Amino acid sequence: FEDMRAPTISELKVYGIFGYPLAHTVSPAIQNGAFDFHGLRAIYFAFERSPDRFRYLMRHIRSLVLSGFNVTVPYKWAVIKSLKKKLKLSSESRDVKAVNTVKKENGRWIGYNTDVYGFLTSLRKEGKFNPRRKTILVLGAGGAASAVAYGLGKRGADKIWVANRDRYVERRKDLVSRLKRLFPETSFYDGSITDETFLKKALEDAHLVVNATSTSVQERFKTKRLISEGLIPKAKKGRNLLFFDLAYHEPTVFLKSAKKKGHKVLDGKGMLLYQGAKAFEIWTGRRAPINQMRKALHDALRS
Repeated sequence: FEDMRAPTISELKVYGIFGYPLAHTVSPAIQNGAFDFHGLRAIYFAFERSPDRFRYLMRHIRSLVLSGFNVTVPYKWAVIKSLKKKLKLSSESRDVKAVNTVKKENGRWIGYNTDVYGFLTSLRKEGKFNPRRKTILVLGAGGAASAVAYGLGKRGADKIWVANRDRYVERRKDLVSRLKRLFPETSFYDGSITDETFLKKALEDAHLVVNATSTSVQERFKTKRLISEGLIPKAKKGRNLLFFDLAYHEPTVFLKSAKKKGHKVLDGKGMLLYQGAKAFEIWTGRRAPINQMRKALHDALRS
């Protein structure tokens, strides 16, 4: 019975995810399923916090009873700025310039980016796609898009086209500039997501199209198209593109449009699973129970 006693607050490790909005997240189900599998005295919560509240909490992070946490939209960049010298960055998160996993280690906070691993693992395992010497169109220039483009450059992509909204043009320019320095052998192009000439040219040459914008979350509530269906070329023999949407709920308008044209499609469940598994391993030092976490993911989405 000694092993079954309720843990004290000092024994219980608390984790969570910060984001805004956060009603759609299934990360608590995934991580708590992994904790249960290993019998760990740990629990994971969803912390939906407004930007002002998030900044306040980061300023007082030393008083938070957390052993680690995830951050999602819109805080993958904000967490770096908010914590400043309190946060030590892994080499990959420093290159990506975005953090989605934070761990408390020996009294110091360390920021990681597990999105790169999650994206590349899903692309390889579920998408059966090798980006080496391929052409890719990436939609978005935020934290997720930065991780995606970085991972593609790391895997030897030949050309990467980056398109986002005009209101974030400086973010796009900064992303492409950084990637050019990191991956000089990859050609990078950038343009507006409303520039149909730019998109058409990119789609003519592309092997993979990745939606890394937050538009797909909005699509759950309204039928907003990311790009015109007319711009997507019809699949031909030997010319079958892969459309990858990082959203992980029901099929998005983006994926439905691509599937209608005969292309292969992949949603973000795999990326969510693998980036979460990597975060779990960073926090606990235990091997992630992938099958248990996958089951918890699908059960949560069904409910």
